[in-house]
Amino acid sequence: MPNTLYLLRHAKSSWADATLDDHDRPLQARGRRRAGELRVWMEDRDIGCDLVLCSTALRARQTLDVVLPALGGPDVRHVPRIYGAGADGIIEMLKDADEGIERIMVVGHDPVLRQTAIALAMTANGDAMDRLKRKYPTAALAALTFGSAGWRALAPGVAHLELFFAPSDP
Repeated sequence: MPNTLYLLRHAKSSWADATLDDHDRPLQARGRRRAGELRVWMEDRDIGCDLVLCSTALRARQTLDVVLPALGGPDVRHVPRIYGAGADGIIEMLKDADEGIERIMVVGHDPVLRQTAIALAMTANGDAMDRLKRKYPTAALAALTFGSAGWRALAPGVAHLELFFAPSDP
């Protein structure tokens, strides 16, 4: 079975309190609604994972809280280095994953998730890559699959972009 990597951008955050550090910005009401729509979409498609690596930023943690019931009880780790990481950093972090894990979700931020997906994907279904390159909206989810060689073999150009979904998509 091929390994699957899910890249979930946090939902829409609030800028209402200008005194908050960027790391501490919460979701706004619209963000919570969109994350809820994503959870329902994921439940309808039985999208689950074995491990979630989540940014420690409040908006990422709150997004995960909303979608977590759809994921089937994965191991959840809050990873400080996701906040501010580059695509190379995300890929290197994934290479450390236990080889017994088949499905990993990273909950993080744009532009790093877009850059990671673009770097990894050699091929894509339909117009998924075009839409992803245009914009990686809040609460968007990309799913990439790659051979059974394991996480240590993860490198640019080894994956297939199975889907790219944002809750506002038809």
